[in-house]
Amino acid sequence: MTVVAVIDTGTNSTRLLIADVKEGAVHELMRRTEVTRLGEGVDDSGRLGQEARARVQQTVNSYAQIIAANETEESVILATSSVRDAADGREFLSGLAESHLFSWRLLQGADEAALSFAGATISIRDRLRLMLLDVGGGSTEVVVGRSNRVDYACSMKLGCVRLNERFFRHDPVLPVDINAASEFIETTLRTEVDPHDLTGIERTVAVAGTVTTLAALDLKLKEYDRDAVHSHVLCRENIGGLFDMLAGMTIEQRSRIGTIEPGRADVITAGALIVLKLMEYCEIESVTVSENDILDGAALKLAAGEL
Repeated sequence: MTVVAVIDTGTNSTRLLIADVKEGAVHELMRRTEVTRLGEGVDDSGRLGQEARARVQQTVNSYAQIIAANETEESVILATSSVRDAADGREFLSGLAESHLFSWRLLQGADEAALSFAGATISIRDRLRLMLLDVGGGSTEVVVGRSNRVDYACSMKLGCVRLNERFFRHDPVLPVDINAASEFIETTLRTEVDPHDLTGIERTVAVAGTVTTLAALDLKLKEYDRDAVHSHVLCRENIGGLFDMLAGMTIEQRSRIGTIEPGRADVITAGALIVLKLMEYCEIESVTVSENDILDGAALKLAAGEL
């Protein structure tokens, strides 16, 4: 038994998982999420904004207190797309970790894909050929494999924060915004993802905040329910309907929906469009939503001494 803590400083949110890892199983002790928007403006400036840095620093400070109270054996801070892309990202991440005596890892796209796949497949014991879709704030990963073995991985600079900042400049979004964003997504997918690598897929699993939020909306939940969302099957037709609904609303209207966490109302429409276009391109009719993701995969690898 090993108690570990993983902090993920993502483009849109900073998340914490404290877990007891034993014999390849990750038993969650505590999970927290704060929308901190570390990737705000990185696509334009190439650097992390001072306000974004301060938000993440404050959140990590609070997480450090929680970690200290839980007597964890290993703690690590991860960073992904926004920190990879920022000229000052590595310096910020290392300073953040060292201030709390945590280890740190700046994940490249392939590493991010592998950890997400490891987390999403923890509870899948069969030997099906799986495809994983991980739509994040700054990047999107497409991964194919069986259990913990990755056969194909692609990481693209395509995320809900990045897309929202670049194309969705009106509130509510206008058809011209949607058309430009759709063309960008489709071009990126044609350039980055080879359909020949996606053959023989027997099940598709999707992770991260965009798809879990869409699942909660599809289920018509009044409040977010992690247990209800986990393993929910999202149909492409339903996602299309949800996208149309969200695109027709203002940010203020979306923020009043109980299952959309604070700080996600402005980017959920962009995220939904990425999911929809990705499913169309990969010819997927439905995805199984998983609440297990990169945090769980990192906890598993950290406990095994592989991170």
